[in-house]
Amino acid sequence: MIETSESWILNFIHLHGMEILLVITLLMLILQLYFRFYRQVKRLIEDAPVPMMLVESKSGKLLISNSVAMRTLGIRRVGRYFLLPGTLNQSFIFELMDYFSVHQAQVYKIDWPLSANQSLRVDVYARQTQYRGKLCWLFHLSPHQSSVEELHEQIHALSVIKSAFENLSELIFVKGIHGEKLFTNRAFDRFWGERFDEGMSDIVGIKKGRVSQRHWTVDIYGRSCLLETHQSLLMSPQGEPLGMLGISHDVTDWHDIQRNLRDEMEKRRDTEVALAQRDTILHNILEASPDAIGIFNENMIYQACNKPFVDKLGITDPEELIGHRLQDVISDNAYQRFSASDKQVLEQGEPLRYIDRVSLSDGEESWFDVVKSPFKDPASGTNGVLVMARDVSERYLSERKLAKANQELERLSYVDSLTQIANRRRFDEQLDLMWHIHGREQKSLTIMLCDIDYFKGFNDLYGHQKGDDALISVAQAFTRVINRSSDCVARYGGEEFVCLLPNTTIEGAKVVAQRIHSEVAQLAIPHQGSQVSESVTVSVGMVSFVPSLQSSAQAMLSCADSALYLAKESGRNQTCVHHTSNN
Repeated sequence: MIETSESWILNFIHLHGMEILLVITLLMLILQLYFRFYRQVKRLIEDAPVPMMLVESKSGKLLISNSVAMRTLGIRRVGRYFLLPGTLNQSFIFELMDYFSVHQAQVYKIDWPLSANQSLRVDVYARQTQYRGKLCWLFHLSPHQSSVEELHEQIHALSVIKSAFENLSELIFVKGIHGEKLFTNRAFDRFWGERFDEGMSDIVGIKKGRVSQRHWTVDIYGRSCLLETHQSLLMSPQGEPLGMLGISHDVTDWHDIQRNLRDEMEKRRDTEVALAQRDTILHNILEASPDAIGIFNENMIYQACNKPFVDKLGITDPEELIGHRLQDVISDNAYQRFSASDKQVLEQGEPLRYIDRVSLSDGEESWFDVVKSPFKDPASGTNGVLVMARDVSERYLSERKLAKANQELERLSYVDSLTQIANRRRFDEQLDLMWHIHGREQKSLTIMLCDIDYFKGFNDLYGHQKGDDALISVAQAFTRVINRSSDCVARYGGEEFVCLLPNTTIEGAKVVAQRIHSEVAQLAIPHQGSQVSESVTVSVGMVSFVPSLQSSAQAMLSCADSALYLAKESGRNQTCVHHTSNN
């Protein structure tokens, strides 16, 4: 039976051998063409001059991305894998595939996020394909080209904006990044004429952002004008500078009104015409002023006020206050904030200026620069008070933040960043101060120099992180022992600390040194590299001086250093005293 089967197989091969060989050859040729095809597909994507990427449909994995896409779209390659920008999550790719599954053969306009603050508008086209037996999407991306309709819309919008600028009374100009003139409106041209360079000159500080200034100039007719000018840098959505926008407003009339107000409050006319003119000007100023203004007479009855004034008091209409006393229209608790200063100015006849802090209903706080000035009504001869308040919250908060920041910077300049105790700079200042005080009062001043024993070996054995931890722990031990407000504990350098003990004799300092040794021992920081103990120890050198004209603080430090050297030479983990005639 076996021989029969073998014969049959041999006969089959003999008869069909050519056909089998042909099938195998065809299969190998198909496989070769298969792999050559996919290599060509990959090469076509990689060599494409526009951004292209191939994404697996099922997993959303980015299989291929050419160099143009990596450079333009922020795609990264890590080994054999391609990664999307960190601002994109996987759902973004799935949403694109879902869109093109429904809207095939359509261009999709999207904003491709390059970073948290920057994006690129691109046109996306995609089609499904097969790659290595997997269903994939081939994405073709290119910078968005505005359509004719979009261009018309942009042109129309620019035309509307230009028309609006042309009809504004403010003087407006736009300069390019090289200072070239790009646009000026009619008001600008009428005011400056051929002097556009003067009108477009940069304000100091414009390179840092938006700035403002007021300055006097003359128009083309020679009229003196006060201009309030605001200049702003123009930036593209990608954060690149495009040029500068300048807007100027003629505030001469406002300035004159303010000056007239001061003149009117200082000089009162005796005639009815002058009084009527003053009342008219005052009314206009009250209406136009953004500052809160109120006037009351010697009977505390308000004769005039504006809307900002009553708004600050929580009153809806100035008419509710005019002709009444303030305590009649607001609560007693609120009135107590104003009554004392109102009476002081009215009775003493002296102006008063102060900063008033107001808690608003939403929990926020505002600060007002309040000026209360006495005046005499020339018509009736009665005394009164002018109240003016300006909101200075922004300036006040900025000044407070700056002062707080300066205090923190000053504190940090005297604090060692690692141990959070005083640094050498602080110690030198304290030593200089205490030296002169103790020299004047002829009191004993003590310096203790302390060094962690075999600290280099500690770092070599345990590492610098453990070394830093040990420095912090030892510094805390010093502060627990030396805690008088007049004492000073400082990191002198490396593993060396210094203690300044005012009004302390050598006997008292020895007690302090013993407590330091005990406190450091209680830390029980292991130190296998030490030759005197199994835990961290310190050596201390001290000297006590009554400062005199024949000595100096540096000489005192040198004596303490000599005592520290002697403590180390004598075996470490001990205290040595430098004996002088002052001890």
